[in-house]
Amino acid sequence: MWLEILLASVLGFVIYWFVSKDKEETLPLEDGWWGPGMRPTTGEDESIRPFKVETSDEEINDLHQRIDKVRLTPPLEDSRFHYGFNSNYLKKIISYWRNEFDWRKQVESLNRYPHFKTKIEGCALNDSPVGLAAYILEKFSTWTNPEFRDLEDGGLERKFSLDDLLTGVMLYWTTGTITSSQRFYKENMRLDNKHEGIKVHVPTGFAAFPCELIHVPEKWVKSKYPKLISYSYMPRGGHFAAFEEPELLAQDIHKFMGLLERQ
Repeated sequence: MWLEILLASVLGFVIYWFVSKDKEETLPLEDGWWGPGMRPTTGEDESIRPFKVETSDEEINDLHQRIDKVRLTPPLEDSRFHYGFNSNYLKKIISYWRNEFDWRKQVESLNRYPHFKTKIEGCALNDSPVGLAAYILEKFSTWTNPEFRDLEDGGLERKFSLDDLLTGVMLYWTTGTITSSQRFYKENMRLDNKHEGIKVHVPTGFAAFPCELIHVPEKWVKSKYPKLISYSYMPRGGHFAAFEEPELLAQDIHKFMGLLERQ
């Protein structure tokens, strides 16, 4: 009798496991308030409006004044990019930014595409354009290829142009959004992040770039995304793959869509 009870219990557990293992768990969508002070009692502005990128002469003059007043210290001997952005190479970036970079030309290029904005809860802090550039561009060096730490110029111009890199920096500087952009990373690294254990049940394609910050094996991806259709280990590329290797990424997206359509 006890054996029958044990067998029935084991069988029941196995059935329960198979039925529940792929159950689609969800997190409730909460409507929190992240702005300063108390939540407003009036309705929030949720409209989405078109806009064009515009920068005043006053903003550009202020930027130039801040660049001119920068104080740099010599880097540690033979430090290259192992201690952050090498200040010797930073002098070249600053000189190009101040004297050659054509922001107006980049604005014209950006405005060829439609842009839209809405009100986002939160605040931003932005004091030093050179500090901002050093912080952002160091990531474009070491997150593109960790071996670039061994180079005096961080290998930046091996993959990107200074015009493209500084255009990205200017977007953060002119909008004052570096702080709010970092909030995503802070809040997704919480130890109590409930998203970690929840599976995503939508058709998924995954491009694994060899110089990404963390390598995620296909088995790990499959455990999180049960409907994994395509897993591609890419021949080259790092964290900013869409910027660095757009053709490779576009080809893999086409491959994924082809597989999805054939299902």
